[in-house]
Amino acid sequence: MTMELDEMKQAWARMDLRQDGMEALLRQDFRERRMEKTRASMRWSLLWQAMEIAAWLAFVVFVASFWVDHRHTMHLLVIGLLLHAYGIAAIWSTATQLFLLSRIYLFDAPVLVLQRRLAQLRRFRFYSTLALGLPWWCLWLLATTVGMVWLSGVDLYAAASPGWFWATLGVGVLGIGFSLWLARRLAGRQLRSPTWRRLVEDMSGRSLLRASRQLEEIARFERE
Repeated sequence: MTMELDEMKQAWARMDLRQDGMEALLRQDFRERRMEKTRASMRWSLLWQAMEIAAWLAFVVFVASFWVDHRHTMHLLVIGLLLHAYGIAAIWSTATQLFLLSRIYLFDAPVLVLQRRLAQLRRFRFYSTLALGLPWWCLWLLATTVGMVWLSGVDLYAAASPGWFWATLGVGVLGIGFSLWLARRLAGRQLRSPTWRRLVEDMSGRSLLRASRQLEEIARFERE
């Protein structure tokens, strides 16, 4: 009788071990499938960041050749240098995003660590998009001037009068100020408008948002 009980205990122990092993395998399988989906969401972002760097490098080379060619015309020199500085800032921002994204994509780590890195990347992307987007209230005029000189030889600054040029830049500065005021007003608030929520999601990256949601699914599953 004692022997039968021992055998039954051993059988239960083996069954418990098998169940634990199966549960571990299922958890591992779920994690791997979700991680693959997360990486798939990030692949497009990686490719896009690499293409952006290449495009900004081409832009910097172009404006550098522009201001070198027009270095004897003060306002064209200044416009070219401003666009050159903007292009370098854009390269730095894009390269930083590529680095932060690669750190998540290439190296495995606990889900909590990946979530923290992804949140850092989304925060950086949001603020850098804001910082590089606001100057376009004024930069569109500088870029148009450079484009017209390059394509047709027409100097917009001289053709449209400096007064109009500076007044247009002044409107752009007011637009930057208004945008900053609006951003500060909305910061930290729960956005109820679908349009504002979509705008914020676009600025922080939709593919990154999908990756963030998939990591949250893994974290929730591991907590259960």
